[in-house]
Amino acid sequence: MTNEACQTACTAAGFSIAGTEYSGECWCGNSVENGGGPAPDGDAHCNMKCNGNSSETCGGPNRLDVYSSTSSPSTTSSSTPTSTPGSTGKRGLAYNNNNPSANAEYANLFKGYSKVSWGYDWGYPSWDLDASFEFVPMLWGLPSGSDPAWTNAVQTAKTKSILGFNEPDLTYSASSNILPANAASGYKTYIEPFAGSRNIGMPNVLWNNVGTSSGGEYNSAQWTQYFLGNCTSCHFDFAAIHYYQDCFPADGQSGAEWFMGNVTDAYKTLHLPVWVTEFECYGSEDQQIAFLQQVLPWMDAQSYVVRYAYFGVFPGYLLNSAGNGLSNLGIAYVTV
Repeated sequence: MTNEACQTACTAAGFSIAGTEYSGECWCGNSVENGGGPAPDGDAHCNMKCNGNSSETCGGPNRLDVYSSTSSPSTTSSSTPTSTPGSTGKRGLAYNNNNPSANAEYANLFKGYSKVSWGYDWGYPSWDLDASFEFVPMLWGLPSGSDPAWTNAVQTAKTKSILGFNEPDLTYSASSNILPANAASGYKTYIEPFAGSRNIGMPNVLWNNVGTSSGGEYNSAQWTQYFLGNCTSCHFDFAAIHYYQDCFPADGQSGAEWFMGNVTDAYKTLHLPVWVTEFECYGSEDQQIAFLQQVLPWMDAQSYVVRYAYFGVFPGYLLNSAGNGLSNLGIAYVTV
């Protein structure tokens, strides 16, 4: 999202002031809250330009690069600027429920919520995900051979990013359970050829820091170390992690504190931007909502957290039990 693109979108929506934040969020309004104004030119802490330069960040972390169609933003106190339908948020949809006819039907219930911008279904048919969402294909497990459908899904013009193996570090039936050396070989064969043309994620691994027993009798952190040791020539644009834990862990920390600590640890350990492709705290709906109220604003404020998807787009989770609308948890996910 460049400054010019945001300004154009806000002007078209009838607003006089536009602002970019976190590189990808466009905010519109008619006045700046709390008497704020444009930052001085050259102040990198408040006013980082990008103007189409992918190596720079529009707005900077935790700041808005504010401007208007007349280049004279208002500084009167008013309500918080509202996000336009064209805004792009970090929030995503994990929407595979093993019922292809309902996959996109469920996910498309989130259409129109500006904080939700992308989706994935643990595979590479999108099942007619609405075009307002960016679909991200995943190579769930180690294929037995080349799959033209995978190549076609990645090479389509709309594909910008690729998700790799799903929980190769774990032995559960819903996990791909791949030895690190075999996973590295598979990456080199099926994913590495797209390096440079698509954003490539590392395998989606559990990052709970709890020493979970996992593929090849390694814990998740060890699995990742061995994988990277076998994939030294591989290119990665982001790390992809999962998190599952009680809303109130027994160690005295809150679930939100535990979660934020693990996401931060993944970033510091892997030195890559982070996608949290699955996360959930185990508890009542009210407890989960309280958890989201703490962690969603925190992730939105971290420049290194690029995308995330709460588990998941299913009846009884982010959807109501009938599967025809959002649950209270789902409403919290799109509005907090």
